[in-house]
Amino acid sequence: MLDVKNSTEYEKVAQQVYQAILATTEVETIEVLHNVQITGRSGVAHQIDVYWRYLKDGIEHQVLVECKYYQSKIDLIHARNLLGLLTDIPNSQGVLLTTVGFQRGVVNLCKFYGISLKRLRDPQGSDWDGFIQKVEIEGILNKTDYVDFSLAIDGKDAESVATLAGDNTISIDSLEMLFQDGAVSPVPAVTWLDRNVPFDESQVGKPLSITLTPASTYIVLQSGQRVKIHTLDVQYVHSSRTLNFSFDAMDLVRGVLEDFNTKAIEHTLHH
Repeated sequence: MLDVKNSTEYEKVAQQVYQAILATTEVETIEVLHNVQITGRSGVAHQIDVYWRYLKDGIEHQVLVECKYYQSKIDLIHARNLLGLLTDIPNSQGVLLTTVGFQRGVVNLCKFYGISLKRLRDPQGSDWDGFIQKVEIEGILNKTDYVDFSLAIDGKDAESVATLAGDNTISIDSLEMLFQDGAVSPVPAVTWLDRNVPFDESQVGKPLSITLTPASTYIVLQSGQRVKIHTLDVQYVHSSRTLNFSFDAMDLVRGVLEDFNTKAIEHTLHH
């Protein structure tokens, strides 16, 4: 939501919108200022709510944005005032920006003189017509905590025998342990256990144990050598909890810049 309390805050949001638009425009230099004084050909200084100045293809462009934070339609006097600014400030374009809309005379005058009419408004549900606006997901997170485990080495495996031969100082730290099934990439011990210890929803919260006898699983030592696991005794506890997640795209959008005549959305300002 725009969440503005007065005209000044509304003008600053408009400045943010045009800064975001210009960030994607191919221009050589960009300047977006709020509440500036611009002197016209008459020598009179004019207050401009949002002043957009840029250089493109060697030509300087100026856009004067007049912001009207009103709860009713804008009347003709504001369009006439902006037309006067455009007359006194050469090579400039005008944008009349408001929250609600414009009276018929304003629309006709601005169309004739090429003044753009825009609405900077709160997002609304119809902005997502044809798109997904809200998503609600409910799921269950199952988790296994491993209390303890112990393992026996396959003393008949040739690779293990070669790794351990004549070395009685080799120790295995379960916290640093990597398991490797055959030639696939090694994974942390807990990851391997999650893949091989079955989850039983009927046993949630109960202390459980299992003996695994993997066909071809090795412990990978820090040296890169391997020893084969014969059996693995695991003590563990299952836990489970329900997760609820909801998402509303409207919560991500602060404001919408809309062309008043075509109703086309030109930019969405995100939080």
